[in-house]
Amino acid sequence: MINGQLIPHPRGVQRVFLKMPLWMYRAGLGEFLNMTRIMVLGTVGRRTGLARYTPIEYRRHGSKIYVMSGWGEQPHWYQNLLASPEVTLQLGKERIEARATVVTNAGEVLRVLHLFRRAAPFVYDPMLARMSARDSISPKTLPEVSDRFTIVRFDPQPNAPETLLPPLPTDFAWVWVGLIAAGVLTALIVSLVRLAKHE
Repeated sequence: MINGQLIPHPRGVQRVFLKMPLWMYRAGLGEFLNMTRIMVLGTVGRRTGLARYTPIEYRRHGSKIYVMSGWGEQPHWYQNLLASPEVTLQLGKERIEARATVVTNAGEVLRVLHLFRRAAPFVYDPMLARMSARDSISPKTLPEVSDRFTIVRFDPQPNAPETLLPPLPTDFAWVWVGLIAAGVLTALIVSLVRLAKHE
């Protein structure tokens, strides 16, 4: 445990790595990230009133969308949605206006934990064990520690105004045009060099 945290808060390179999905969304790769269940959560900064964006893993159950905080109540995004629960979710090209609610019902928390671990138990069991200060976790022991997790539910608000938070812009899409152009140019140069060698 570091400074009272079971999982140390990311710093330096780790923090940059966790922000990479934002750059990928901005580069037009939102649909790819959505396939890996990573969305962009838009909140209103509790101090600045400005839009703040956080890439975060999610799970869906019917119309409800759930996230889990690996650092309890400490993250800025969590504090922001406590102050202003109206948020914007970007799941690939899909944009959802939603209202955030901290999940306190033990049965609902347990369902969400199962949703997360179902995809890859070999990844989530050690992580959930560390987050709950256990040596190991299994489906049988999850009910014993369900109160140690911070889960947030997002309920879509179909009639909410879309002006609250602008979506994260896709302003790096030009990078792909540049990469394709560079690839075509490289292929052309390689072809010309090979042609010149055969003459």
